[in-house]
Amino acid sequence: MSLFVMTGNDFIRSIKAGCIKLEHNRDSVDLLNVFPVPDGDTGTNMYLTLMSAVREGEKNRDQPLGKLAKSVSMGSLMGARGNSGVILSQIFRGMARVLEGKEQAGAMDIAQALKAGADTAYEAVMKPVEGTILTVSREIGRACEAEAKKNDDIMAVLLAGIEAGHTTLARTPSMLPILKEAGVVDAGGRGFLFFLEGFVEGLAQEREIKLEQYREQTPAEVTISREDIELDFQYCTEVLIKGQDLDPLDVRDHLAPLGDSLLVVGGDDLLKVHVHSNHPGKVLETCLQWGQLSDIKINNMLEEAHEHRLLVEEAGDNQKSIGLVAVSAGDGVGEILESLGVDLLVEGGQTMNPSTEDLLNACNQVDAQTVIILPNNSNIIMAAQQVVELCGKKVVVVPTRSVMQAITALIAYDAEGDIEAVAEEMTSHIDNVIYGEVTYAVRDSAVNGLTIKEGDTIGLIQDKVVLTSPNAEEAVVGLLKEMLNEDSELITLLYGEGITEDDAQALLERLQKEYPDKEIEVHYGGQPHYSYWISAE
Repeated sequence: MSLFVMTGNDFIRSIKAGCIKLEHNRDSVDLLNVFPVPDGDTGTNMYLTLMSAVREGEKNRDQPLGKLAKSVSMGSLMGARGNSGVILSQIFRGMARVLEGKEQAGAMDIAQALKAGADTAYEAVMKPVEGTILTVSREIGRACEAEAKKNDDIMAVLLAGIEAGHTTLARTPSMLPILKEAGVVDAGGRGFLFFLEGFVEGLAQEREIKLEQYREQTPAEVTISREDIELDFQYCTEVLIKGQDLDPLDVRDHLAPLGDSLLVVGGDDLLKVHVHSNHPGKVLETCLQWGQLSDIKINNMLEEAHEHRLLVEEAGDNQKSIGLVAVSAGDGVGEILESLGVDLLVEGGQTMNPSTEDLLNACNQVDAQTVIILPNNSNIIMAAQQVVELCGKKVVVVPTRSVMQAITALIAYDAEGDIEAVAEEMTSHIDNVIYGEVTYAVRDSAVNGLTIKEGDTIGLIQDKVVLTSPNAEEAVVGLLKEMLNEDSELITLLYGEGITEDDAQALLERLQKEYPDKEIEVHYGGQPHYSYWISAE
């Protein structure tokens, strides 16, 4: 079939179809991950990001195309998980900019939107790497634009882009050696193509599409490090404001005296407000001055505290200058981070990357003027960086790739200092840490010259797989031989699920004999999937 005009209904129907297509194939995308470690998984992260985009788009499905695209962009940004999810949200962001103000779109509009999406994604990545979803999306955009110059059929334009995308995807192993060694194509690029294929299938249907039952991870849980906290503001109030020339900063200034945990996001014609207040009626009356209200939600948090397990930091006159939010996995790890000054923990990590919204909500709950985020995982850093522009507070990300880096960085934390100077000092301490991990292979793989079988014990240094081992203890010993140098003074180990205290104590005694000149500490971490986290400094 041919299609020469795309409406808002066409767009949201196709977004849902693309989401379903990716859901049906996300396991195969997950299997393309280069490293065989338990991971957040590219396909799953992209799918969960799309689900958030769909939910936000559904709320605005009767709007013109431009406004609908903007809501999809906002939904994908708030729900972005992992690097692949953040990049996907940036593609939607670029598309929304091109489609802004349009009632409907033609073939060239769609082509230019996809090209702008790829350009925006490139700009969002500090060091773009070719052979990834970035390359695939760029070539898709270029091919669509070239086809649109000679063809007004939107279907033909998108199919030309998909064809170019598959050609580019097949070449990703030649662009990125690690893909070639593992014998796979780029997972993010494959996931994006599954989405686009479903998008085209959705365009070809006139009937409405309903999302099927889907497996979604439980939202990341935010916990506050202090116990016995009372709720100072009882009602969680959410509302959408529809108006003209809306100013998020102006809305924040008016609502700030009415409560805490204030969140105002959106654009000049639609704002989403979230605030904890004892007077939800006053919140709604205040919001009315800017436009029409919809999607009003008021929840009594005292009644729902046990269900949601969300506690609000008791407001006080002694508000810290700098608060800390950290991603944590394992009860022991959480206790360690709390003892070093972390205010809020966001549950997540390698197999469940928290979303941008999870991190944003945590920053808003911290009783501090400014906030530093410690993502503690390389696949969470990009999502954390999105919070910087979304949060009403000043937020800085200290790019920790491991909890072991965070532990060292926290030594330089000063709750009353200048946030930029404190973050810079904390970041400088990261370079002093070499970190390692012991886990198991979740799939057969060939990485860094190693032939790895599913179930093998493997050791990583700075996120690079460097060895296989018969067991976790021998893996630690092997890693330390490569991690230690003449300047190393302190060895720290956190033992996780599956390792008993006796196991850890026996390993400590062995290491003390092998390294009598080193200070060695062993603590319970309780982290899932990883037998040991190790640092040498």
